[in-house]
Amino acid sequence: MNRFSKYILFFSILVGVGFSAYIGKSIYNKESSAIELDFRKDVDDKAAALEREILLNIEVLHAIKGLFDSSSNVTSKEFSRIARSFLARHQDIQALEWVPRVLSSERLAFEESLQTKIPEFEIIEQKIDIMISAVERESHFPIFYVAPYAGNERVLGYDFASREETLSVMERARDLDKPLATSSIDLLSYRSKQQGIIIFLPTYSGEPSTLDKRKEQLRGFVAGVYRIDDMFGSAIKRTSAEGIFFSLEDKTNESINNLYSNFPVDLILDSSQTAFTYEKRLSPFSGRQWSIVATPSAGYITERRGRLPYIIVIFGSLLVLLAVLYIYVLMRRSDWIEREVKQRTHDLNEAKQMLEALSQTDSLTKIANRRCFDESLQACWQHAIRERSSIGLIMIDIDHFKLYNDTYGHLAGDQCLREVASELNQTMNRKTDLVARYGGEEFVVLMPHTRDCISPAIRCQTNIEQLSLPHESSPTNEFVTVSVGVTSIFPNKDSDMLKFTVEADKALYQAKNSGRNRVCVYSGT
Repeated sequence: MNRFSKYILFFSILVGVGFSAYIGKSIYNKESSAIELDFRKDVDDKAAALEREILLNIEVLHAIKGLFDSSSNVTSKEFSRIARSFLARHQDIQALEWVPRVLSSERLAFEESLQTKIPEFEIIEQKIDIMISAVERESHFPIFYVAPYAGNERVLGYDFASREETLSVMERARDLDKPLATSSIDLLSYRSKQQGIIIFLPTYSGEPSTLDKRKEQLRGFVAGVYRIDDMFGSAIKRTSAEGIFFSLEDKTNESINNLYSNFPVDLILDSSQTAFTYEKRLSPFSGRQWSIVATPSAGYITERRGRLPYIIVIFGSLLVLLAVLYIYVLMRRSDWIEREVKQRTHDLNEAKQMLEALSQTDSLTKIANRRCFDESLQACWQHAIRERSSIGLIMIDIDHFKLYNDTYGHLAGDQCLREVASELNQTMNRKTDLVARYGGEEFVVLMPHTRDCISPAIRCQTNIEQLSLPHESSPTNEFVTVSVGVTSIFPNKDSDMLKFTVEADKALYQAKNSGRNRVCVYSGT
């Protein structure tokens, strides 16, 4: 082979490899654009869900305001009744409050009228970490009604006028006749460790149309105290996308106030993640401007990143080399063999997956069986150790199932097991949660990355009871009920997985021993 031919071959290799790299890079860039569009759509969906949640919460205040607009003497019982109906549907509301305007000259009579029902009642304010009697002001704005009362007793009588920022928000709300929200505040006075906001909606005597009349005819405020973490978490649960890190920021003023973040403390983002960082400004509400700043996790990107760009570069270069070596026939044969291998591998994988699915499914209830649970727990345990995340475990037992079989027969017992399994499977709304039949009438729920295990456990117990499956021989209830044991852990390499399942079993035993049809959490005793 002469030198010219060598140069031609070398040049052909460079051109072929360069062209393959160019095509692979182009496809990679198109994939990146598609991932970015999907990511922004996912974030927009969550932002829209949060906006809807905020608007619903504000609508609650308008509904309660209607109560005060329709009556000049709303009783505590009336307020509590309507407030409880809203609190049952909005789990992110810490408290709903009626805050009347009390002039300095009316303070003594106001306090004495309340002391007939609550002997120690007085208008108070916070000084450092303690509550003291509020200093005299031209107008006081004490919390008069609060729902729920349990857990929020400490704030009854608290004077919002004692805090400059809160008073400023109320005055602007009064002047504008619209709801306005405070910046984020600690909810320690409400016995909550979360950050929250308070939205004030003014009420008036009559319908004042001017600023002076609004100041004169102000009756007070309907106030809502909202937990930011729960409000954002509730919005996230209503959307399907996972693997996204969020930061909720208040950008109302020049300074940025971080309200919520699910970024792990030790997380280090790489350039492939930060390139997709996206900020979504929410629609302004109640005088606040919030923004969501989102970054995808490495897993989110990996799930959507195909191998085609790398395959093109590698196989394109290989094809160039094969062409240069002039082994066209061998290349054709190699391609044919590769297609055959892929097809057979695909067929084998499908058959293998079918066999694995059958071997890991309970034949009666059609949910995961004990083997599937054991394997999933092992994998989840190792993953949680690596990721330093939590695992929740719920153990469920049908109450008095032997009596059920004795009363209705084993065929009815099998049908009962199927219905209970189906309801448990529908109750757990995350794809990562695993519902399995543990044995006999006992079921388990494995919940990775779960901060709250108690709420799902209560839903399981409640939903089974609401199936209303008759159980006339049960000493606990006329319908089929379940006892539930709950435990959770942040495992490390020294943790004992067997002990973890034993803890759930102990909690279940405690639930059964305490009268059944209840949820008990392992307490470590």
